[in-house]
Amino acid sequence: MFGVIDIGSNSVRLVVFEAAVRNPVTLFNEKAICAIGRNMVSTGRLDADGMKLALAALKRFRVVADSMGVKRVDVVATAAARDARNGPDFVRRASEACGRPVKVLTGEQEAELAALGVISGLPDADGLVGDLGGGSLELTVVKDSALGAGATLPFGPLRLIDAARGRLDRARAIVDDGIMALPGLEKLKGRSLYAVGGVWRNIARLHMARTGYPLHILHGYEMSRAEILRMTEFVMTQSQKTLERMIDVPRRRAESLPFGALVLDRLVRLAQLDRVIVSAFGVREGVLFKSLPAKKRALDPLYETADDTAERFGRRRAQADEIETFTAPLFEGEKPEEARLRRAACLLSDSAWRQHPDYRAELSFRYVLQAQIAGIRHRARGFLALTLWHRYGGQAQDQLISPIERLVGLDTALRAERLGRALRLGYVLAGTAGGIGKEFSMRLAPDALILRIARSHADVRGEAVDKRLEDLATSFVREPRIQLTR
Repeated sequence: MFGVIDIGSNSVRLVVFEAAVRNPVTLFNEKAICAIGRNMVSTGRLDADGMKLALAALKRFRVVADSMGVKRVDVVATAAARDARNGPDFVRRASEACGRPVKVLTGEQEAELAALGVISGLPDADGLVGDLGGGSLELTVVKDSALGAGATLPFGPLRLIDAARGRLDRARAIVDDGIMALPGLEKLKGRSLYAVGGVWRNIARLHMARTGYPLHILHGYEMSRAEILRMTEFVMTQSQKTLERMIDVPRRRAESLPFGALVLDRLVRLAQLDRVIVSAFGVREGVLFKSLPAKKRALDPLYETADDTAERFGRRRAQADEIETFTAPLFEGEKPEEARLRRAACLLSDSAWRQHPDYRAELSFRYVLQAQIAGIRHRARGFLALTLWHRYGGQAQDQLISPIERLVGLDTALRAERLGRALRLGYVLAGTAGGIGKEFSMRLAPDALILRIARSHADVRGEAVDKRLEDLATSFVREPRIQLTR
């Protein structure tokens, strides 16, 4: 197990990961809203009540980590602890409370860890990582899993509230001056913002609720420029009590939302960003990711998760590779990302075999939609869920899947149906022949979908094979045909 305690300006959190691996699974995750950075601009000191809450939380986290047997717990502190006059004294007391040394991050280190966290969860990230904490905003350019230029700005909501005396118009002037002074701002035009931090996640949650979004997973959630600007304008005009009721956030968090929305609004406008993508991975995941050797960091987290699922829940791990080869001829010319998702689907495709046959389609569908899977966005997650639905014989017009079909689009939904039916055929062949190696192959002809069966295995033909071949051929608008080979 690998633990991280993050002492922020607004919250203190403990996360315990199952292991220090490329696809981290969270075993424990708890936060306490303490607001140690409240009024720090005017006083220069950490808030006394906030410190009491933080120290109490740290003592609890020590007990939790020790009782779980966590061998390594890295403790980091961010903007408030590094900038306050009484920061060193608090850090000393915090180290005693949690029983471990606290590392106070510089702004550059905080920005690096947040960006590494985003890359660990979204390896294809290309744009600007923005990590909004209670006391500061860390910005880092990312592309091709590498970090570019970075900056730290004192725009955390708690600090802004204090500096602007609670007035959004004053805060806007402060934020605009800071953003416009950033070097290379014009190079961000048309790119994406990868949003990290609790305030921005809550804004995304509110957007999900108001739009009736079919998933409740924040990681990988996307909002267009127009959507985010409408949302930030809405949040900035609501009262604190209204926001508390809408998204069920603590009072200390709700008062920060309008100022966090302001920062998001001005950053998107002034940098002319095209979209916002939420990352649930940030500094804590960055700490874990940085601890991994380079070889592990280079692994695909989606493959690692899917492969682990195949090993734990599949009947025979090698069968996933055979199924991948078996389905390949039906998808010639697929793009690299399509091939990646097809491979992941093959790895996941035998995960529900222990479940009751009547529930396999639904259980596997819900599993993929809700599982802790890194390395994919929502449309990709939807594609994998739909693929497993069809692999286990779910009905094409079922109301359960229709919201996800709308989310991914007609073309992707059809591809998922085709792949799922191909997997379904592959497994009935494998079940009757002890595997699906060179004895079976498929070819997509202009007028037919041809299943080739070695003569030595001709007796595997039967109603189940014929029916599944017919279903697959129908999805490709082809006639089913069987050809015996030597």
